[in-house]
Amino acid sequence: MKTEEILSATVEEYLEMIYNMSMEDEVVIGARLAERFHVSAPTVTEMLKRLVRDGYIEMNAKRHVTLTEVGNEAAEAVLRRHRLTERFLVDMLGMQWHEVHEEACRLEHFISGAVESRVIANLNNPMTCPHGNPIPGSVPNARTYLKDNHAVRLSTVANGSHVKILCVSEVVEDEEALIMYMHEKGLTPGTRLMMLAQFSSTPSADVATGEPQEKVRLLVDERVVTISPDAATKLWVVPA
Repeated sequence: MKTEEILSATVEEYLEMIYNMSMEDEVVIGARLAERFHVSAPTVTEMLKRLVRDGYIEMNAKRHVTLTEVGNEAAEAVLRRHRLTERFLVDMLGMQWHEVHEEACRLEHFISGAVESRVIANLNNPMTCPHGNPIPGSVPNARTYLKDNHAVRLSTVANGSHVKILCVSEVVEDEEALIMYMHEKGLTPGTRLMMLAQFSSTPSADVATGEPQEKVRLLVDERVVTISPDAATKLWVVPA
């Protein structure tokens, strides 16, 4: 691995996204990366060419992107700093879990190994970030974390099932908005809930607001919580 190479923030962000998408079993292609980063297809194409050239990714005949071992190691290094920074901001500085993602994005590129070690020591080697995602190096295998915990998307859970939230997906266009949404609904890692009902039909628009009606109903601490079908796909849960 090119351990001494200092990667640009943009390269690190691409490696993070590809890693997270692969972890959640999403097919990684240029078009989806363009959607995630809100950039043009040619911009993504140029970056992917660079990542192939530098040995961080491979692309097959269908243009599916996979990280090489070097790419996985580089992605895990930056994800480790990012998630440790989030833990530091929450556990040591007292920030709320829904406030730290963007701060961590700014800080993750500048955390030294010495600072990383001090954070780990002071926080007793935390295993996950505040959103429940694994910290590489602190769990047996961050790449297979969801499979190892038998986690599934909440959207696949049958009515009447009792589950516990393991983590919130980091494969989203605006992660901060999703975390705020989950915060407002009281759906945090560790929360136990029961699936009451979910509707597979396309949500109809609310007459008053014109916004799609939320169609997934959950029982959380004896209160009914409704969320959108899309949000249900962003929560990974395990049997309670």
